Amino acid sequence: MLDTEKLIVLRAVAAHGSIAAAARELGYTRSAISQQMSALERATGATLLIRGGKTVTVTPLGRKLLEHTERILVELRAAEAVLRQATGEVTGSLTIGIAFREGPAIMSTALTQVRHRYPRLELTLAAVTETEYADGLRQGRLDMAIVSRFAPTTPPSDPGLREWILGSDPLLLCTPADHRLAGRDRCSPDELETEGWVMCQNNSLGPLSVGLCAEAGFRPRVNASVHDVATALGLVGVGWGITLAPELTPAAPAGRIARLPIEGMHMRRYSILAVRAGDENLHEVAVVVKAVHKAVAESPFTRSRTGAQVAPPVAPAS
Repeated sequence: MLDTEKLIVLRAVAAHGSIAAAARELGYTRSAISQQMSALERATGATLLIRGGKTVTVTPLGRKLLEHTERILVELRAAEAVLRQATGEVTGSLTIGIAFREGPAIMSTALTQVRHRYPRLELTLAAVTETEYADGLRQGRLDMAIVSRFAPTTPPSDPGLREWILGSDPLLLCTPADHRLAGRDRCSPDELETEGWVMCQNNSLGPLSVGLCAEAGFRPRVNASVHDVATALGLVGVGWGITLAPELTPAAPAGRIARLPIEGMHMRRYSILAVRAGDENLHEVAVVVKAVHKAVAESPFTRSRTGAQVAPPVAPAS
């Protein structure tokens, strides 16, 4: 009989391509990970890993075992959820990746409501980006993720995941409240050539801003480079320049920023909730999914000035 703990270790080693990295993730020593893998190879009678210096490569047989491992772990989680549901309470634990920098604040509020409603369900939040969450789910570091993607139309689902689009809001130009463009219904990209920019470097907004300027035939003059939208909006509010930001991103202090659409720009922020395929049937996952949809339905997505959209709710959790 294969040991599920060893299968989990194999999954971590395969995901990182490194014994040391898997040890850090799982909280083991390197020697303990090596011993677990050697024991698994003895139990299966197969070579699962090719060890080479600081890296390891999974063999074809190892890949086949990993495919079964994912299905085994889904079934085990489902069995545990059935037992917990039989008690009449929502219990267990979920690690939820959330894009604090890019996502609407309503997402954190929704999860806070879940904590109050289901006190025996332990929720742990972990900061992630749009490029990190899928691997986090597949590798088991995350049970759920609420992230943002920037796209002109509805983005496709990631393979191996179950995803819901919660809503979307348009990308707008943000200027100081006393700026020459403030109060306008819209502006054209070529009107921005002489402007100084506050650039977000750690997400898609920076490249999108540069691309917008390039299409208009100029390079942006960067007055400040920052790591998140909130900091960018703070600098815009005190006159450091202009920036791009989703409509529903809150600005602090309020009232010092004007927002307007840019002609020809159709980019939107899509807020996405994702779990591993199959996990959407777990009771604790289903109640969180339902609660997040409910919170979004009551959020500013439904009161957008320029075109934010809320997705239809999912069916209630059973």
